[in-house]
Amino acid sequence: EKEQKTATDMFPCFLIVVLAAHLICGSTANKVEITPVSAQHSATFRGMNKYGPSHVIDGNWRTKTMTVQDYDGEYEHGTWVTVSLGGVYCVETVEVWHYLNIPTYMSSFTCNQEEANCHSCEGYCAKKTRLTVTVYTEGTDPNPKKKDPGCMRGDTVKVRNRHGHMLSFHEVKVYAKTDE
Repeated sequence: EKEQKTATDMFPCFLIVVLAAHLICGSTANKVEITPVSAQHSATFRGMNKYGPSHVIDGNWRTKTMTVQDYDGEYEHGTWVTVSLGGVYCVETVEVWHYLNIPTYMSSFTCNQEEANCHSCEGYCAKKTRLTVTVYTEGTDPNPKKKDPGCMRGDTVKVRNRHGHMLSFHEVKVYAKTDE
């Protein structure tokens, strides 16, 4: 009689195959998602907590931020959201998810040292929205002379709508180069 193996019996074999493939081929991931530690914005829409800045980093696709201009001195700066990364990273890509987790409504910005702002917007931003994304350091950069043309170094990401009185989106995703 033939013996059947269960999934539990097969797991060690699967694990060995995956580890062997990783050792032979090596890891190819050169960027990781950074989880921001805090968020701020220009002013909350109608003062409602359900539209607070922390919603852009909470990982919950049902929440969102809605920010308006702060008419007490911030008018000329438009509407903005900043996220603190909790340390200095070499940021390559910033994604702004405008509507839930539907890729059609995602804007992807590429960052590099040659430009003042992240550019090469792909996706929703190219059609519908005028956002500016910048990466900068508010704290102290432990390696200020380190330059990498394929990313922007900083501990803060700012998403700004300079031409509108409102900015609303669900999530911000930040991807940085890994140290090699």
